[in-house]
Amino acid sequence: MEIKRTQTNAGKTLQIALKDLNGLEGRVGWFRDSKYEDTGEYVAAVAAQNEYGNPSKHIPARPFMRPTIREQQNKWLALAAKLSGQVLEGKIYAHDAMESIAIQAENDVLKKINSIYEPALAQRTIDARLARYTHKGRLNQRQARSITKPLNDTGHM
Repeated sequence: MEIKRTQTNAGKTLQIALKDLNGLEGRVGWFRDSKYEDTGEYVAAVAAQNEYGNPSKHIPARPFMRPTIREQQNKWLALAAKLSGQVLEGKIYAHDAMESIAIQAENDVLKKINSIYEPALAQRTIDARLARYTHKGRLNQRQARSITKPLNDTGHM
């Protein structure tokens, strides 16, 4: 008896999908080339300082990444399972699946940042923001809202 193996179209699709998924990763955060235009300060450094606090600068921790991961990781895993199944079926590309997961994670982090109001800003921080904005002229609506909101000064982070 002889066994003959042939690859079906579904098998070819699966092989391509597995190859495309191999080593693919999505990252959410602020990366090396992201700087504040006015100061040249790295956005990642500011984000880390806000996440963990900086006692030497009297900046309290206002964590947003770690709580978001804890709260949303099961949702992201479920989305990854659903989308990877679609990749394996040839319905979507692996890159598009990873981008969808990363966009969901990014949106969840931004929601967390927007939900943080405590610890409140120090009065000197509020005064410095007010002075900076009024020095440039009239405050726009976004600036006026962000005067007392932690993690939301320029909107860049």
